[in-house]
Formats: sequence, C-alpha cells, structure tokens
Amino acid sequence: MWKEKETAYRFNIIENEGGKTLGYSPESGVKIIEKDGFAFKDFLGTGKLEPYEDWRLPAEERADDLAKRLSVEQVAGLMCFSAHQFNITAEVNEEQKTFLNKHLRSVLNSAGGTAPDEVQIAWSNNMQRYVEGKDFGIPCYFSSDPRNGRGVSDWPGNLGLAATFDPELALESAKCQAKELRDLGVACFLAPQVDISSDPRWFRNNGTFGEDPALSRDMVRAFCDGLQSTYDEDGNDLGWGKDSLTAMAKHWTGEGSCEGGREAHVDGGKYGVYPNNNFEALMIPFVDGAFKLKGKTGSAQAIMSSYSAAYTDDGSLGEVVGSSFSEYKIKELLRKRYGFTGVVCTDWMVLNEGIKEGRRSCGWGAHIEDPEVEPGERAFIAIMAGVDQMGGCSDPDVLMDAYRFGCEKVGKEVMDKAFAQSAQRLLQGYFLTGLFENPYLDEAAALADVNSADKQAAALEAQVKAVVMLKNEHGAVKKAEKRLKVYIPALYEAPHYMVSAFQPAKTTEPLVSYPLSLEVAGKYFDVVTDKVDGTNITRLTEEELKDIDLVLIPAQDPGNSSPQDGRKSAQGYEPNSNVTKTSDEQRAEAQDTAFRPLTRQYRPYTADGPYVRKVSIAGDILPDGTKENRSYFGQTALTTNEEQLDQILEAAEMAKKVGVPSVVAMFTGKPLCFHEFEPAVDGILVTFSGSSEALARIVAGCDEPSALLPMQMPKDMDDVERQMEDTPRDMECYTDSVGHKYDFAYGMNYSGVINDERVRKYSAAPLTTPENKGVC
Repeated sequence: MWKEKETAYRFNIIENEGGKTLGYSPESGVKIIEKDGFAFKDFLGTGKLEPYEDWRLPAEERADDLAKRLSVEQVAGLMCFSAHQFNITAEVNEEQKTFLNKHLRSVLNSAGGTAPDEVQIAWSNNMQRYVEGKDFGIPCYFSSDPRNGRGVSDWPGNLGLAATFDPELALESAKCQAKELRDLGVACFLAPQVDISSDPRWFRNNGTFGEDPALSRDMVRAFCDGLQSTYDEDGNDLGWGKDSLTAMAKHWTGEGSCEGGREAHVDGGKYGVYPNNNFEALMIPFVDGAFKLKGKTGSAQAIMSSYSAAYTDDGSLGEVVGSSFSEYKIKELLRKRYGFTGVVCTDWMVLNEGIKEGRRSCGWGAHIEDPEVEPGERAFIAIMAGVDQMGGCSDPDVLMDAYRFGCEKVGKEVMDKAFAQSAQRLLQGYFLTGLFENPYLDEAAALADVNSADKQAAALEAQVKAVVMLKNEHGAVKKAEKRLKVYIPALYEAPHYMVSAFQPAKTTEPLVSYPLSLEVAGKYFDVVTDKVDGTNITRLTEEELKDIDLVLIPAQDPGNSSPQDGRKSAQGYEPNSNVTKTSDEQRAEAQDTAFRPLTRQYRPYTADGPYVRKVSIAGDILPDGTKENRSYFGQTALTTNEEQLDQILEAAEMAKKVGVPSVVAMFTGKPLCFHEFEPAVDGILVTFSGSSEALARIVAGCDEPSALLPMQMPKDMDDVERQMEDTPRDMECYTDSVGHKYDFAYGMNYSGVINDERVRKYSAAPLTTPENKGVC
C-alpha cells in the first residue's frame, strides 16, 4: 500500500507502507510504477522495474546494475567532483547547468555561512529537479566541508573534540552534524580529517584529532559511526538511512609529516618525510579507526588522498609523487593490503589545470608538475594508481581526455574496466544515502531542525568541555560566587606581510579586534574595555580599573606571514600591497624564495640552534642532477603578531597593579611556546574551537573546566626543532612556573591537575604500528 501527496515545494511525496519514502517532481517527467503493492520510480519510462530502481535490493547490486548501463561520457561525469560552489542562489546558474549537462553529479556546497539555509535548500531542490529526468535519474550528490557554526550548530572542531578525550561526544557531534547537513541536502561529508598532528608547526593541525594515534583512532571511529549510521529515537544503530552521510576520511596516508612543518598545498611543503621511519603509525587512525567502525556501516565509505609526496631515497614508499598519483599508496596499500573497496577521491586541484596560466597547483611529482603534461594525462595517472574521482574538477572533458589517452597507452579494455569499477564504487554512495528514492527537502521541516535550540545547547555544552585550563593560581578561575566585573583589553594587530596559497600576498591593514566577543561576554559578567578610535587604543588607567575583579586577556597564537611554508613568495601569486610597498619591493619579495622557519613563539626567531637541519631530508632534483637543499638554517621567521606578547605582558602587569588575577584566553589551533608569558599571568585557558561563549562560561564560574591537551606544548623553539615530523609526542614539553608540565593529556579543574580514567587510558606510550595488519 502506498499514498501520494503534493507538497508546497514542487515535488510529491509517496509513503510506502513498510517501505521507503519516495520524493519526485512531476515536472521532471519521472513516472511512478507499482510492483508487489509498493511504489517505485520509473526512471527509464519503460513501465518495468529495473534492478537499480528497486529500493528493496542492496546498494551494491543496484550500483552494479546501473554502472553497466552508463556510457563512458556519463561515467566521466561521475568521476568529477565540482569546484567549490560559494556563491549560490536559489536557482541553478549557467555554470552549474553546464557541468550537470556533462553528467557531473558530485557538487561541493561551500555556501555555509554565506548563503542562508533557505537559499541552500531551494538550490538543492532545484538542482535535483533539473537532473531527475536525465541520465537514468542520477541525482546530485552534494558534499560539504566541516561548517562548525556557519549556518549550523556550533560544535567543537576536531581538535576541540579531541580535547574532551570523549569518543561518545564525538559520536553525538557527528550525529547532529549529519542530521543538519542532510536537512540542507548534503549527502557526503568531506570529513573527518584523520591526519595525526605529529608536527607542532603544521598549518592544518587544527583540523586533526590531535597528536596521539590511539586517541585519534577512537575519535575517528566514533565520528564516522555518527556520520554514517542513522539512529532511532532510542539511539539504536539502524545502519544506512535517511540521516546518513557518507564519510570521506582524509588525507590518506596522513598529511602531517611534511618537512619543517610545512603544508602540502604549496610547493614548499610537498614532501612528507619520515626521519624516524614512522610512516605506519600515521596510518593508525585510518586502518584501525575509519576502516574498523563499531557501527553497522562497517567502514568509511570514501577516502581523500593527501597532497604530499612521501619522500625516501630508497623508493621504499613508492614513487615520489603526490598520493593521488601513487600506486604504492592507493593500489598497493589501500586497495590490496587493506582491502578498501570504497571511493578514492583526490584532494582539490591536483590536476594542475591552471599551471600554464601561472595559477596555483597542488599535484606533486617531477612529471606531474611538468607544464607540458595535460590535465587529462594527470587524471589518467591517478586512475591507474587506483583513484575513482578528481576533486575540484568541474570539467568532465578532462576525464574523457584521460580515457582517450589511456586507450592509446594501455588499451580500451583496461580503461573500460577502470571506468566501470569507479562508476560502481561511486554510485554506491547515492544508493546508501537514499538519494535515488528521495533527494528533495521539506523547507519548513529542515529550517525548524537546523541549528535548533536543543542542538545549540548540546553544541555549547560540548564547547565548554573542550576548553583546557593550563594554569590557575590565586583562584583566578573558580566557581561563581558573584557576577564579576572583568576588564578585557582590546587587541591591536600591526600591519604585516601575509602570503597564502589561497589568495594574493599582501600587507594587511592595522586592526583592532576582540578575539572573545564582548557581546557574548556581557551575558556572563560586566565588561569594561579600552577606548577605541579607529585603530587607536587608549588603555584604561589603574584608577579606572580599581573596582574590577579580573583581567581577561584574549590572545591569538603566534602567527607566521607565510603559515604554509615560511617563504615570502607564494606559489602562483605575485605579491601586492595595500599599505606602503612599492612595485620594486613587491618584485623583490616575489623573488625571495629562501626557505624560512615556521615559528611557534611571538618574539623573533632565527633558526640557528643545534637541532636545525643544515641539509634538508627532501628536495627537488635540480637540472644538474643534485638535490635541492630546503634547509632554513640561519634564516629568521616572518612573524606577524609580536605585539600580541607585549599586550599580554602589559595587561598582566596592570592586573598586578590593581591587585586582581590575570587570565589569558588563548585561541589556537596548534601548539605554541608558553614560556614567553606564562610566568607573568595567573591563569591560562586554551580553546581549540574558538567559542567565546564556552570561555565566558568558564571564566564566569558557570562551568568547571575538564578538557585535556590533545597535543604537547613545546618547551621552546629548540624543542620544536628537536622533534621529528613523523613522530607523535616526542617533545620535552614546557614546565610552567608552578611545576606543571604541558604534556599530552594534561589539564586542570578546580581541584588541580586532572588524573582520571581518560588520562590513565591515553597516557600510555604512543602506538607505533597498526593493529590492523591488512593482507600482507
């Protein structure tokens, strides 16, 4: 038995009693047929129920059937994942129509925080309506990067969740995020980031679950379970269902070990190095976590490959190319050894489509970087390595070029088999998430659910649990006894040079800011602050502060002008300036390609200590056959916010004059050196997720801190240089003025240093080899 009803959103809903709910648009031309008392979509219009149309069959069987029906051109479209779609409207634009008409269906919705939820919902419905009558009814497969408060409830990011040391909280966070993203039409989550934070300088540490393999493994496993399984009202795992997202765990085989802490989005960070031969340890969260779920979905459905090229002199880790092109990493390790049968997607921009025009590229390896190599040839190399999908490639013609190139190189039979296999893998995600049955969204129901009051409350509770207290002298942070009067100094940021892989280099404007929202803080205590006129700050005097209870100093962690590889020149970009630089100076900066250290302290840092490499491990092979030396020995880091340290120390000194405690609220996504200011302050709170309200609640005494450090904090920059890029938890760590060591799993509550079951469980020596050995 089934019943059909119209909705207010130009699609109809069919309720199958004891079966799947269908959603379809009569405008698309799709008809409904009945079989055994159930309704099914007749995408082919034959009046006959085909296997892929039968929602009673397993996803794998349906994907097998449909994959065999597709043309090479249609498969080429499936093998593309669109570039970021930032500026969406309710309607399908011409660019989107172009790639949809070329059979592309995987679309990256990057409009979180820029387009209202109702616009994203309308756009999703219109995109689905546009394709429903085409290409066997294959729907759009929308994806999203993590949003964390941008249009959805503000749960802690991965590093914040890791600080709770609570996999169950990671599960609940993922369940909530999955539900909200499904409300917005998203079916694939480009997450979690599974990399281990094994180097304190790395730009993307903030997206990891910290530096310990065991903690990362457990958090990844729980998070993937929360994303992929649908749960009933009693919390029972139903397996794949209407609330499920496919998880795309990233970045295989681990991205955090690039030499010098550099980032593989740019040329300077393209080489992953393994000075302690610790390659296997960095795979633990993947093979023991993402591939070994406790829930009914079993394994993360997809993997995103890393940008970095694993560097060895002896070839033991395969050819020195980015992971997307590495047969060793994908075909040998992932597919053969670990038996992974899901989708492998490249990270974005690895086909170097714009390399001839001087635009940024991220595909690494000598022949991959050759401007004479066309994107289609690079795509062919990736396909032969075992890749199914090209991230950021909105033009299926590139995949057709790869197909034709491959037919000439390895033969049509090999290419047909590779394309068919990728189609089958890719289509499973559509079937597992129920998109063929109902890709449409009820706007009213979705808007009522996304960022609802109960979700906001749960997210804030989690944010509070993610704040780490490192120091608490003189009762600086304590249970509320009264409403406090708190001085929050304004933060001045001087102009500084900035280089990024994502935008042109520039010199920034001077800025006055408050990392901690004064409006939010005002909900919990009475706020007094400095007098600000444009970028001029007049600090409050001792007399004006005589009746305060606390000085709260929000601070940003030490910054680097070029946070991805330390150099002044940004690959693919000419510097420009909006302050004082002349064109001659700009050109000089563009030609300054010297490698520089990435610092984790505020004061100027010159890398001339005993642990700085004078010869780099990795480097390009130069035209004369020698190896490039990427050492930064003797170079000085390009810091951005030294004045932050001065402002911390000045505010702490004012607190002493007034006779009240000072507390630093540190906003960071990676380890930093605390020795520069810790002795001067009474309390230190650290947030890895940036929640002003969570910090305010703890400062106000509403909630007791309970989080632990998910990564070590270095003693100093010598400690940073001493540690090895591939080795977790190998620093000496900073010991503060009261004798507390800022090591992994350290944290404080009102009673002092925490020593609970979480600490005892995860403080064991870090794992070095996976439990899952695969098929050796």
